[in-house]
Amino acid sequence: MISETKTCSNCKKTFVIEPDDFSYYAQIKVPSPTQCPRCRYQRRLINRNEWNFYKRTCSLCGENMISIYNPDYPGPVYCQPCFWSDKWDPLQYGKEYEPNRLFFDQFKEVRFRTPKIALAGFRRVNSEYTNQAQDLKNCYMIVASDQSEDYLYGNWNAKSKFCCDCYAVEECELLYESLNCKSCYKGSYLEHCESCSDSYFLYDCRGCNNCFGCVGLRNKSYYWFNQPISKEEYKKRFNEILWTKDNINKFRAELRNLEQVHPHKYYQGRQIVSSSGDYMENVKNSRQVFNARHTEDISYSQDAWRVKNGLDLTEVAFNEMDYELEGVGYSSHNIGCSKTWNTSQSYYTDNCFSCDYIFGGVSLHKKKYCILNRQYSNEEYDSLKTQIIEQMHSSKEWGEFLPASISSFAYNESLAQDYFPLTKENALKHGFRWYDRPTRDYKATKQHNEITGTIDEVADDISKQIVSCKTQDDTNLKKDYLSCATAFRITPAEFQFYKKMKLPIPDKCFPCRLQDRLGLRNPRKLWPRKCMCDYKIYPNTAKHAHHPEGACLNEFETSYSLDRPEIIYCESCYNSEVV
Repeated sequence: MISETKTCSNCKKTFVIEPDDFSYYAQIKVPSPTQCPRCRYQRRLINRNEWNFYKRTCSLCGENMISIYNPDYPGPVYCQPCFWSDKWDPLQYGKEYEPNRLFFDQFKEVRFRTPKIALAGFRRVNSEYTNQAQDLKNCYMIVASDQSEDYLYGNWNAKSKFCCDCYAVEECELLYESLNCKSCYKGSYLEHCESCSDSYFLYDCRGCNNCFGCVGLRNKSYYWFNQPISKEEYKKRFNEILWTKDNINKFRAELRNLEQVHPHKYYQGRQIVSSSGDYMENVKNSRQVFNARHTEDISYSQDAWRVKNGLDLTEVAFNEMDYELEGVGYSSHNIGCSKTWNTSQSYYTDNCFSCDYIFGGVSLHKKKYCILNRQYSNEEYDSLKTQIIEQMHSSKEWGEFLPASISSFAYNESLAQDYFPLTKENALKHGFRWYDRPTRDYKATKQHNEITGTIDEVADDISKQIVSCKTQDDTNLKKDYLSCATAFRITPAEFQFYKKMKLPIPDKCFPCRLQDRLGLRNPRKLWPRKCMCDYKIYPNTAKHAHHPEGACLNEFETSYSLDRPEIIYCESCYNSEVV
C-alpha cells in the first residue's frame, strides 16, 4: 500500500495519508478522512469547553451552580447531585432512528434535549470551579487535572499541591508560573524542568537546586545564570532581590537571551522511539503527537496519556483501538465519541459513562445496546447499527467526527479558540457559532499599576479589591477574540500563596495569564529541518558522532519553525552537549 495525497475539504490544503493510516482505517472499517490532521484537531476542539464557566441554575432542582454551558444554552443542564440521581431517566429523551434523515441531524436533537452535567469531575472537595478533573481538594480554576490539592489556576496537572498558574506539572509542590515540570519543589518560572528545588527562572534543567536564571544544567547547585558561585554568594544575591514585577520581567528577559546561545533539542521530552511531535515522554511508533506520555502506535493526537493504537485522539487517557475522540478515557474500540468515560464498542456518544455498545447516546450511565437514547436488545442493536453505518457511508458521515455545527459550545467558548484563534467575523464566515458574552462592566477599585512594590507592601484588604487587567491598556490588542476578563479579584488563598512565595500581585487577569503561558509553548505543528550543529559555527564542548566532518547531517521534524532564533540540535548532538 502506498501513500495518498488528498485535498482537505475544509482548508483546501493538501495532506498525505500514510500506508499505516490506511491499514488502521481498514482495521476499524472507516473510510479515509476528508480533512487534514490540523482541521480534524480543530473540529474536535470545537466540541470542548474547559475554561469558560458560567453561573446558572440547575434545570432540575433550581439551585444555583457553576457550569460550562452558558445561560443561553437551549438544553437542560443539571448540577452534579441531580445528574447522578435517579430522579430522571436519559432514555426518556431518546428518539427512533429515521433512515431518511442525516444521522448527525438526529444526534443533534438528542444531544441538545438530553440533560448535561454542569461540570465534569469526580471526588472534588471544596473545588467548585474545576472541570474535567478528579480527586481534588481546595482547588480553584483547575481543569484536566487529578490528584491535586490547594492548587490555583492551571491545567494538565497531576499529583501536585500548593501550586499556582502552572501547566502540565506532575508531582510538584510550591510552584508558580511553571510549565512542563516533574518532581520539582519550591520554585517560580520553571520551564521543562525535572527534580529541581529552590530554583527560579530555569529552562531545561534537571536535578538542580539553588539555581537562578539557568539553561540546560544537570545536577548542579548554586549557579547564577549558568555560572557557578559559592553558596554564600548565592544566598547573598538571592536575599537582595526585590520581587517586583519590573525585576521579574528583567530576569525573564535575561533568561530568554541565555536560551538563544544554548542548543535546544528538536523536541521537548525524552525516551521516544520512531516518533514525531513535541512534549513527548516514553512514546513509541507515533506520529504528530503533542503532549503525549506512555503511548504507542498512535498518530495525529494531542494530550494523550497511556494510549495504544489509535488515530486522531484529543484529551484522552487509558485508551486502545480508538478513533476520532475528544475527552475520552478508559475506553476501547470507540469512534467519534466526546466527553465519555469507561466505555467500549461505542460510536458518537456525548457525556456517557460506563457504557458499552452505544450508538448516538447522550448522558447515558451504565447502559448497553442503546441507539439515540433508545433501548434495544442485542440482536436489534446489531441490526440497526449495521443499517445506520451503511447509510452514514452513503452520506459520508461515517468515520467523521461530530461536526462543529452540532457542538454544544460556540467557537469562542471552545478550546479551539486557544489553539486556532479567530475573530467573530472570521468565525461566522467559516460557519461557526459565536457567543456574545454580556458586556463586562466591572468597576475596578484598584488599578494594576498602583500595585508596584513587593508583596509585603500590599495591604491585607487586596482580596476585597477589584484590580484592572493590564491587557486593557493595550489599544492594539485584538479584544474581539481574546477573552480578557477586564478586571479580577485576588482570592484569600491566592494572596496567602503570593505571601508565602514572596511574589508580587499579578497585573493581568487569569485568562490573559493563561494566554501568556500557552504562548511559551511551541505550536502544535511540525516543520522539516536539519540539525544546526556545525563545528565551524558553534563551539561545542564535546566531541560529537559527526566529528570531524563539521556539520551534522541528521534531519527531523520539529515544532521549531525555520524563522526561530534558537539553535536546534538533533538528539545525539544535544545529548553530547547537555546530558
